[in-house]
Amino acid sequence: MPRRTNTGVRYLAEYKGYYRVTMAVPRQLQDQLGQRLVKGLDTQSLLIAKARAQPVIAGFKRRIEDAWTARGGKKHSLLAEALEVRKLLEDADEDMAHFLLQGVRERAEELLNKGARDEVVWDPDLGPEKRRVPTKEAIANSETFKGVVAGRTPIAYYHGDFMRTLKISDRSKLDEPRALALFTDWLMTRERPIDLFIENVTRTVALSYMDDMPAHTGLAWGSNAKYFGRLKFYWGWLARRGYAKESPFHDLTIAKEKVQHDEEERAFTDSEIQRLFMGDPPEGRSMLDVMMVAALTGARLDAVIDLRVGECDDGWFTFKPQKKEKSSRDVPIHPDLLPIVRRRIEGKRPDDDLFPEWPAPKAPSVKPRSSYFSKRFTKYSRDIKVRDELEGKRRSLINFHSFRRWFITKMERAAVPGDLIAAIVGHKRSGLTLGRYSEGPDMRAAIEAVGKVRLPPLDGSVVIEDRGLTPRRRRQT
Repeated sequence: MPRRTNTGVRYLAEYKGYYRVTMAVPRQLQDQLGQRLVKGLDTQSLLIAKARAQPVIAGFKRRIEDAWTARGGKKHSLLAEALEVRKLLEDADEDMAHFLLQGVRERAEELLNKGARDEVVWDPDLGPEKRRVPTKEAIANSETFKGVVAGRTPIAYYHGDFMRTLKISDRSKLDEPRALALFTDWLMTRERPIDLFIENVTRTVALSYMDDMPAHTGLAWGSNAKYFGRLKFYWGWLARRGYAKESPFHDLTIAKEKVQHDEEERAFTDSEIQRLFMGDPPEGRSMLDVMMVAALTGARLDAVIDLRVGECDDGWFTFKPQKKEKSSRDVPIHPDLLPIVRRRIEGKRPDDDLFPEWPAPKAPSVKPRSSYFSKRFTKYSRDIKVRDELEGKRRSLINFHSFRRWFITKMERAAVPGDLIAAIVGHKRSGLTLGRYSEGPDMRAAIEAVGKVRLPPLDGSVVIEDRGLTPRRRRQT
C-alpha cells in the first residue's frame, strides 16, 4: 500500500488507517540504520498524531546525525577532515609531518575562535584587559578535531571493513549494524552522553551497557543476547586488528531471565492444529499448503518456502541447511502430503519454485523470502484466535515454529528413537559417533517414522488431546 503523506507534517504518513513517522535514511547510512526509520504512533487521529510525531521526528534526526558521527562524519565534515589529516600524517615524512602539525594547530585555533565574543576582564597587574571567550560548541569542535588527528577513532569507522570479513549469510549480516545502532543510541541518550569514539568505550561503559540494555531496547532476552554478542564480536575484531587496545566486552553476556516452563513457547495442541487447517485464510491453499508441509516434516518456515520442484519429485524433500546445519537433508514425504506435492509439481520444471505465490522481496532488500508469509500467518492465527499470549511477552507462545514442536512431539509419542527424530528435523545428534561419523539413519526407518505422525480429524470431530508428562498452565475458561 503506498504511503499517504498529505498530512501537512513532513515525515508523518497514514498507513492502513493509522499514523506513523517514516523517514528515509541517507544511502551511506543504510547499512547501519536500514533504508527507513519507521515508528507507529498508535492512533487514527491526525490531531493526536501531529502532537506525537514531533519528538519521534527529532529522535530520528538525532539517530541519523549520531550515525554520521559514529562512522566518521559526512563528506567535508569536521570529523572527515580530521580523519583525512590523520591519514596524511601516517604516510608523511618528517618535513611533511611538521607542516601538517602546524596546520592542525592553526585549524584548531580557527575552530576555537569561531563565534567567540570579546569580554573585558580585570587583571590585578594589568588592569582591564580584552579577551576572546570561545563558545562551548567551539571548544568541543576544536578538542574533537585535535583528538581525532591524534588518534581518537569514531566507533563505526572500521565497521565497513569488519563487515567485509564476515562469512555469514546476508540475512545474518543485518544484525551487525542493528547491534551497533542500539549501542550508539544508548551512548548518546544517557543522562551523561558519551562521545562516539572507540577510546571512550571502557570496561565501565561496557558493564553499564550490559546492565541497561534490556530496559533500553525493550527487546526479548534472545534479541538482546544476539545484538550484545554481535557488538562483542566487533570489538574483538577491533582489538585483534590493533584498532582498540582491548575488548571491554570480551567476557560479558546478557543474563537470561528465569522463565517458568508454562511461559515458554510450545507446540500446538491437536485442537489448535484442527482449527488452523479448518480455517479459511485469505490466501487459501497458498497458505494452507505451506502449513501442511511444515506440520508433517517439522521443517522451519524458511526451508519450506524455499523448496523447488526438483527438491521433492522423487519421494522426499531436500531441505537447504538451516541455522547450524552444515548440509542439506532429505526428509520423506508424508503420505498426506503426496496430493499437495503432485498438484504443485505438475507441468513444472525442476528449478521452478514449489510455492511461487510467496516470492522473495525485491532488491535491495535482503529479508528472507519467508518474511511476508510470516506476517500473514500471524494475522491469520490472530483472526481465528489460535494464540497463547501473556502480558509482557512480545510474541505468542504458539507461532509458526509450533508446527515443528508439534511434529517432534508426535514422533516422540509414537516411540520414534530420539536420534532418528534429530536426524529428520536437522538437530545435532548425540555423541561424536553419530554426530560426526555416521552418514545418517536408513531412509526406510525415516519413512516409517514420519508415517507415524497423524493429523487430528479435520472434519470438526471432537479432538481428544494426548496427555504428556510435561505440565502446562491451566487455561481459564
